[in-house]
Amino acid sequence: MFDQLQIKIQNSKIILSPFPHFVIENFLPKSDLNNLNKVLPCYEDINKKQVIFQSLSETKKTVMPDSKLFRALLKKKNFKKVNNVLKKIKPLILLKFKNQILKHVNTKFLNTKIKYNMNFAVMKKGYLKSPHLDRRDHLISGIYYPTSDINKGGNLQMYKNIKETEIFDIFPSKKNIKLVKNYKINKNFCVFFLNVPGAYHAVSKYKGEIDRKYFYIDYDFDLMESSSKTKNRKKGQNNNSFWKTHVKVKSNSRKNNFFTE
Repeated sequence: MFDQLQIKIQNSKIILSPFPHFVIENFLPKSDLNNLNKVLPCYEDINKKQVIFQSLSETKKTVMPDSKLFRALLKKKNFKKVNNVLKKIKPLILLKFKNQILKHVNTKFLNTKIKYNMNFAVMKKGYLKSPHLDRRDHLISGIYYPTSDINKGGNLQMYKNIKETEIFDIFPSKKNIKLVKNYKINKNFCVFFLNVPGAYHAVSKYKGEIDRKYFYIDYDFDLMESSSKTKNRKKGQNNNSFWKTHVKVKSNSRKNNFFTE
């Protein structure tokens, strides 16, 4: 699996607009994909007490790596195999974004330790997420979808600021951003992006009858209060100097709307 992924990563093209990212359409070999999907739980199979919700609609269940359910999944051979390879490809992903990291990351953090983190999530019909920026401790983020209902909404959308700014708005007004990329999600689709200030992304409303299951992959700056831990998940980690450009919450009303979708 690793050797095949190495070739796919090396052959992929970095797309700079609206922010640095690359996609791989058929991420895992078919046999590994099929084996993985056999062990992944569905939305209704996951107890609410074992997850975190990031919106009032409760249309997505996130299984954090410090949870009992995640540890149970790691005991399944096929889940563990994928987790291990996502960790193993970290040097390849860092190398892929090397030039853009040099451009956007503060010099004193260029040689800092980067840690691998991953959580598993399942979303159902009705899920959506408006444009936003992720936590600042993520250097590179990846989203891998082992299964999804294609052509049923839930597109991964990427935006850019219409005007230049010195400080980016974490929850931007729609009048200040422009849609640039609109990826339809099929099973076995994967995207990696550099979490630069201004890496605005969203998910259009998902209308599929099939649960969408995905891994959220992070290669993170090392923080004591890592957002890979459930207790730190609601912290934005915005007050740090990893990046040359800064972000902040410019509107609490837009922030509240974001968490009530």
